[in-house]
Amino acid sequence: MTGAIVSYHVNPYTCGVARFNLALARAMGVPVIRLNEYIAAPRADVVLLSLKLEELDDADLQKLSLAIRDRPCNYDLFLHGTDGSALERSLCNRARSVYAANRDIASKVNSFHPRVKSVFAPGAPVLPRKTAVDCTLLTFGMAHKIRSEGYQRLAQLLESDERSFRLEISTALHEGGTFDESFFTIGEDISRAFSGNVSFLGFLADAEVSERLQVVDLLVAFFPGGVRENNTTVLSAMAHGCPVLTNLDAGSPTWMSHGETVFDIERLKVFPSTTELRNVGESGRQASCHLTFEALAEIILGSGT
Repeated sequence: MTGAIVSYHVNPYTCGVARFNLALARAMGVPVIRLNEYIAAPRADVVLLSLKLEELDDADLQKLSLAIRDRPCNYDLFLHGTDGSALERSLCNRARSVYAANRDIASKVNSFHPRVKSVFAPGAPVLPRKTAVDCTLLTFGMAHKIRSEGYQRLAQLLESDERSFRLEISTALHEGGTFDESFFTIGEDISRAFSGNVSFLGFLADAEVSERLQVVDLLVAFFPGGVRENNTTVLSAMAHGCPVLTNLDAGSPTWMSHGETVFDIERLKVFPSTTELRNVGESGRQASCHLTFEALAEIILGSGT
């Protein structure tokens, strides 16, 4: 019986094999362990090496090669690709069972390992559709960093409101950033505030952002100090007539006014009504409609003459 699945990558958002391995592990009721962890500390029970050797760098290929050469191995092998390498042949010859993700891979491996079994890779599970809610909120940012005091205050407002809410989170990777697993984690405090009714949207192109801003009920955006005239997410929402819930301070632009063109989280006593949301969204659109790239270009071109 398989005691664990061994995977080279483990982030399901950035690697299809990792996503496959995590889903299969759930179905089998076993954990997923990293390949380097397995190499460093071999297990007594049987494991399933579920790998695409083309993904491994040279150093890890060498480590794996030495590991299977220098010690007894007790594993099954699931191949997501084939490179015809000597290491692949060694892995197949030492494995109890060899599985190929498709018939083409099996056909190629069959030339040196006739007992390979051709199987398949299931697609994404069919999940329940989202239930309708009264109010949809959209926010942008790195999901695991959305922990500001503004969200705690928002949670308090929602507790006293009878409407149902959903928070949609979109995010983007900053230059030099990495797609580590925590990048995709939604904070427990945020999830609790929305009773678990939180959707992670991933990365949205400009066209999809525009589409979302035209259908959601509110954009939520909090900042370390206060909102500024170069917070492009806020200005994008205002341009679309989407009301904004943010935080104001002395440095915020004068045309951002609580209850008129935006909502200030520190001054809200109750969550706005549908009519208030629409009115502030339209007023915000009118207040920001002149803040375009064309207008900025005129300023810069005019200053240069």
